[in-house]
Amino acid sequence: MIIITEFMDEAAVQSLQDRFDVRYDPGLADRQSDIATDAKGTRALIVRNRTRVTADLLDQLPDLVCVGRLGVGLDNIDTDACAERGVAVYPATGANSASVAEYVITAALMLVRRSWFMTPQMIAGEWPRQAAGAGSELAGKTLGLIGFGLIARDLAGLAAGLGMDVIAHDPFVADDDPGWRDVEQTDIDALLARADVISLHVPLTDATFHLID
Repeated sequence: MIIITEFMDEAAVQSLQDRFDVRYDPGLADRQSDIATDAKGTRALIVRNRTRVTADLLDQLPDLVCVGRLGVGLDNIDTDACAERGVAVYPATGANSASVAEYVITAALMLVRRSWFMTPQMIAGEWPRQAAGAGSELAGKTLGLIGFGLIARDLAGLAAGLGMDVIAHDPFVADDDPGWRDVEQTDIDALLARADVISLHVPLTDATFHLID
């Protein structure tokens, strides 16, 4: 049996239901204390980021074989406890890379053009001409990426297409990685000093918690 504790695309749910015994309860994440009882006997658990997969929960689900994460962050899953119990963890690596990259570009455009701050006036039917003229372009600006995985690389391509210079810091990416051909590798202090726009693309761990003050 597969238990899905948070919202999931209907077509994807149906695809699983066509092949497996599936219980889809997108509200179960809000009833954390009920998960152990409702998921008893399940072999697979599919979650997003609100379901806490703890050692205690794992102990109450002895038949569990794997945990699927609809997303890439694993801070809500005790991966060490999963490993100790032989439970595999499968993040949806790459599934939302394009979506996140597009969102970052959209947010950056809204901020540098000051559109975000003018929205209430526009909704009210006003035309804040002076405020609109205070914005600027992304072209010619520098984008600093902290973390250089799949999402950051997709973002780098979009930013370059808008005429931005892209620099990045990621101590876990080898110096000879092909990705550095189009993006300048730098240390974090230089990145913070040079970048006009900074975007973080790192997992939430003890090492990255409060990385930016």
